[in-house]
Amino acid sequence: MNANYTYSKLRREYGRQCSFVKSGPTVLANVTPEPGTEEQLWSPENPVDKSTNKGNDWSEHEANTVRVEYAERGIFHTEGGWPKDINLDDPEQVVRFRKKAEKDETYLQAVMQMSSLAEHYINQNNSIDIYQPYFTDPSCQKMQTLAPSFRTVAVMSDPREPTRPVQNISWSPDQGTLVAVSYADMRFQMADPDTSCDSFIFDLEDSTAPYFTIESPHPIVTLEFNHRDAQCLAGGLMSGQVAFWDIRKSSTNVAISNIRDGHRDPVRSLHWIHSKTSTEFYTGSSDGQVMWWDARKLTEPTEVLILDLSKGENVDEPEWTKWARSHGVFCMDYDPSIPIRFMIGTETGLVFNGNRKGKTVFEKISSTYNCHYGPVYSVQRNPAFLKNFMTVGDWQVRIWSEDVKESPIMWTKHHDVKLTDGAWSESKPSVFYTTRADGCLDGWDILQKQKDPILTVKVADKGLNCIRCHEGGALLAVGDDCGKTYVIKMNDWFVTAGKNDKALLTAMFDRETRREKIIEAKQRELKLKTKTSAKADITTTKDKHAQLVETEIRMVQEAEKEFMELIDMIKKQSSNDSDNTDELENPNEVEDSCSNELNDPKIIDQK
Repeated sequence: MNANYTYSKLRREYGRQCSFVKSGPTVLANVTPEPGTEEQLWSPENPVDKSTNKGNDWSEHEANTVRVEYAERGIFHTEGGWPKDINLDDPEQVVRFRKKAEKDETYLQAVMQMSSLAEHYINQNNSIDIYQPYFTDPSCQKMQTLAPSFRTVAVMSDPREPTRPVQNISWSPDQGTLVAVSYADMRFQMADPDTSCDSFIFDLEDSTAPYFTIESPHPIVTLEFNHRDAQCLAGGLMSGQVAFWDIRKSSTNVAISNIRDGHRDPVRSLHWIHSKTSTEFYTGSSDGQVMWWDARKLTEPTEVLILDLSKGENVDEPEWTKWARSHGVFCMDYDPSIPIRFMIGTETGLVFNGNRKGKTVFEKISSTYNCHYGPVYSVQRNPAFLKNFMTVGDWQVRIWSEDVKESPIMWTKHHDVKLTDGAWSESKPSVFYTTRADGCLDGWDILQKQKDPILTVKVADKGLNCIRCHEGGALLAVGDDCGKTYVIKMNDWFVTAGKNDKALLTAMFDRETRREKIIEAKQRELKLKTKTSAKADITTTKDKHAQLVETEIRMVQEAEKEFMELIDMIKKQSSNDSDNTDELENPNEVEDSCSNELNDPKIIDQK
């Protein structure tokens, strides 16, 4: 309460000593609190941070070590320690002295004594670094001492509500700690229109909050860092558009394509192309189109490829008919070491091996592989063996060779749960990883096992959508349906390749490729034999039918010939018999007689 009150005091009362009286407390006023006022003034805090005086525990230990005794000794060297009568410039004298010294018994005993002491200090030096032995027995090098294991480094959650499934993950090329994660709900007409469309870049050093926010007008399905400039990103939107961001400028996109000139379906895959400008990338969508773009001008694509492989091309037909026959793109792969080659996994289970330098569709699609019965969820070349690639689909992983188009060279067992994605290890060529719909991550090593995974990790309770391996090979980024991204660090068993791993894997791929080629050749031979036998059967039936027809024609001709000869013979007999003709009453009786003779059963039997 603010109140003005004036105290008055006489002048003579100033300066006197204060006198205090001992008395009990006196209640002047008692104001009771109101419950409503307490609720307005006080609010509970959650969480509550409190500080304590708890400190680190320290302990001190003392130990008496073995004392090292030092002794100073000197030696007089003449000509480097050689005797006086030995001239170092004369090699014959040196060789003679060495042979003489080596034959001395004291020399052998001195070497034996020094070798035991030297071995002791070598073992002591070896025990300093317990992970890297300096002297290893060659017979023990083939043994694997480490066991497969993993460790979860960070968990990054979607900060927006409601949470959205993770669709794509991209590692920063120069800084291994930055991860770009895109979120989108791909269920048909199930996404909430009020859901946020933003994606984020996280830093592993502080994964609790996003490092940078990427704003977009539509949900981002795929988001990729530029392979040369880590500050630039390109993304494919659910509306079929592509956008370009520069995190040095702002969170919004620097450029975005038009809806009319872009894809008609969500952009499923995006890859940067190694070019001189480092601004080109290409995209694929389920509308059956592959488009090449330049980030400097996103108004329209630089090139468009429609995956219509029908041979009966008509120039005058409308474009929508080609779209109806095209194969929808589900995933793509691009290897920087082969800049003009690319691979496309379709929704129809086919994998196309493409060449950008081709002019027509059939020149750009050099080969086709019938990989799966359903969609191909992932296709990726082996980083060390570019002729071999892996496909994921139909609850199975298959490894293919470019030289064999009919069947894979290796494959895993059929899983009980659907596989969603897969990726090769960047450091160990025989290792790859797969994600499953039950939230498990499988680690495979085809040099060790082909039927079962080496390690199975239960990462999340919901299904995993995507996986991306770091260039170092130790870190894996996995995204699930609940909007969480898990960064897992694998141990050295999955990272470091053995000395003979590459040679063994080369021999395995060559052996399996050769086996599949032999099987293909036998199948072609059987098909050719079947076709030849079928043609032979058709020709034999045709020949038999022709022979029967010829036989019937020949028999009819012979019968007609005999019949005409018989008619001529009868006519001759009738003309020679002149006496009989005079007795005939009617000249038509000759014909009647001929007809009677023709109807004679004896003549008919002769015929």
